[in-house]
Amino acid sequence: MKNSNVRTVVGFEVVRTLKSKAFWIGSFTAPLLILAVYGIAIASSMSGTQTIEDQAQTAFAFEYADASGIVQDNIATAMQGTKISDPAQGVEDVKSGKVEAFFAYPADPTKDPVTIAAADAGLIGSGKYDAVATGLLKASAATQVQSPTVLALLTGVISTTTTTYDNGEVSQGIGAAIVPAAFIVLFFMLVIVQGNRMLTATLEEKENRVTEMILTTISPTSLLVGKVIALIIIGLTQIVAMVAPVAILAFILAKMGKISSFDWSILVFDPTKMTFGVLLLLGGFFLFTATLVAIGAAMPTVKDAQGIFSAVIILAVMPIYVAMIVLTNPDSLIVQVFTFFPWTAPITAMARNALGTLPWWHGVIVVVLLFAATALMFRIAARLFQYGSVEYTKKLNLKVALGK
Repeated sequence: MKNSNVRTVVGFEVVRTLKSKAFWIGSFTAPLLILAVYGIAIASSMSGTQTIEDQAQTAFAFEYADASGIVQDNIATAMQGTKISDPAQGVEDVKSGKVEAFFAYPADPTKDPVTIAAADAGLIGSGKYDAVATGLLKASAATQVQSPTVLALLTGVISTTTTTYDNGEVSQGIGAAIVPAAFIVLFFMLVIVQGNRMLTATLEEKENRVTEMILTTISPTSLLVGKVIALIIIGLTQIVAMVAPVAILAFILAKMGKISSFDWSILVFDPTKMTFGVLLLLGGFFLFTATLVAIGAAMPTVKDAQGIFSAVIILAVMPIYVAMIVLTNPDSLIVQVFTFFPWTAPITAMARNALGTLPWWHGVIVVVLLFAATALMFRIAARLFQYGSVEYTKKLNLKVALGK
């Protein structure tokens, strides 16, 4: 194999990709879309919370009947409530539009529900009636508790401080999981964004019918090695492109005080978890690169390869479907299988690494398995490409290619 040929292929593939506007648009669009969706979700959550709080403070005229004797008339009057004795009259007053709502408090609110009759204020707006009805009852009940301490206990105003220990040392908590968990996101984005490029790396020349001309000046193995190295370089570049916008935006927002509510001091950069995170990310990325390149080498067209491509992607993200088991029972058989099976190992092992349930020797075994499987898949890909590089019309006979 001539190194100059490999360098030529690497240089051509990398420069061609990095000059493509689509590459940079795709690289920057993915993290920015995630940030946008995350921002919208936070804004919506804050808006919803504020709406609920506003509903509890909404003032409107209402009538109420109290069989429990708990509701304090002065509190109800301050909230624009009027006490009546006939529940049927309260319902009629709502129907006629005299008042907006009527609340009928039962003799024992702990056993029977509060009955509410009210004017329709829409699916969301009608929530104010429940908020006001329960708010009035709770406020009235609170006045009958003489001890501030007992009142705080009953209303749930209790603060706690928790310190957990692991092997006699103070554990690092959620802050130690955030940074290692970021590797899962990066891996997922890389496989999704780069997957199609990995698959078509060896199919492009086939479909363009130029493979034979290329192979007159470079060996099949040199061409494949150059393409795989180029894919790895492009993938690592894409990691930087994905992380950079998020990091820069977070820094700017922190300086502006827009995300000051997040306590950055809780982030823990554990050297062991970070090392395993990087190795698992790279090992997983290399393995799927070699796998998809091998699939491309065995198929005559992209259309033929798409079915297997989908299966490989499903295999990569399959651990997400057992995420609850990974969280609650990491020693279960299915989690162990997913941890040590190379194609499901990246996400499973990275999740366990973030959660602190991946023993260091498990991490070493998984990393070795990933790189060993990568080497094996690359050898298979080279053999398949060598015998299938000029097969345009049908799928490569794997038994014949690998047998030779």
